[in-house]
Amino acid sequence: MMHNAIKAAKFAVLLTFLTMFTTTNAHSTPNKAVLNVTPEQCVALRKGQTCYLEVTFDWQYATAGNYCLVNTTRNKVLKCWNRATKGQYSFDFQSVKSNNFELRQQSSGNILARTQVVVAWVYKSNTRSKSRWRLF
Repeated sequence: MMHNAIKAAKFAVLLTFLTMFTTTNAHSTPNKAVLNVTPEQCVALRKGQTCYLEVTFDWQYATAGNYCLVNTTRNKVLKCWNRATKGQYSFDFQSVKSNNFELRQQSSGNILARTQVVVAWVYKSNTRSKSRWRLF
């Protein structure tokens, strides 16, 4: 009998926790824009080399409006949508460094969401290690 009471108490605590967690999340993100990029990382062979990759941006926002996807690293508008709540855009990414992107309201320039394409390298430099062993 005591075992069932302990189970019931644990269940009640778990249910209370889950209710609090779900309620908090439901109220915290109703008007938040979502901006995703796939893939998020571009890998070049060596540091300083240009990285080439086709990336796709997907965005969504609860309120229909005029929005633009902007590459803030290069200060370039990539694409704009009119009276939209979601959109998708693909392009050939080419860069030697990581780039930042934002979804903005077209008229005010307000930033709704941010993301980044990270450039990484397999090897950090072009020079070989000076500490190689030589037999002859």
